Amino acid sequence: MGHPTLPGGLRPDKLHDGKALDTSRLMQHVRGHGGTLTHVLGAVGKFRFRHGDWPRRLYLYPETLAALVEELTPLGFYRCQQRLDLVADLERDLFCADDNGNVSIYRIQAASDPWGIEAAATWLGLLSVAGETS
Repeated sequence: MGHPTLPGGLRPDKLHDGKALDTSRLMQHVRGHGGTLTHVLGAVGKFRFRHGDWPRRLYLYPETLAALVEELTPLGFYRCQQRLDLVADLERDLFCADDNGNVSIYRIQAASDPWGIEAAATWLGLLSVAGETS
């Protein structure tokens, strides 16, 4: 169940500024391999990149939603739900939308980058800012 981890996945070697991503700040909210979470963060980050704002809703296949629930700790999943309406949908998977009619279809609109994943993880409360403890 879930999606395979993208190349680099949650553990890219370097970000654009040459610094390594401190995955320990993210991994405290992850129970599994993080493959589904990587795709979710990529979808949310891609929406932000395309539209300049964060999505309000994320549509997921029921299987993807179940995999996300399994991969995140209860606190991690709660934090996601505080920012996004997670909607089980049999027709759309990793489909982001906001209240202004902006949409982003992750599977069609290119792969994500480490910046988008990190920004989405921070926005969702899964990745603490440097020096902050969760």
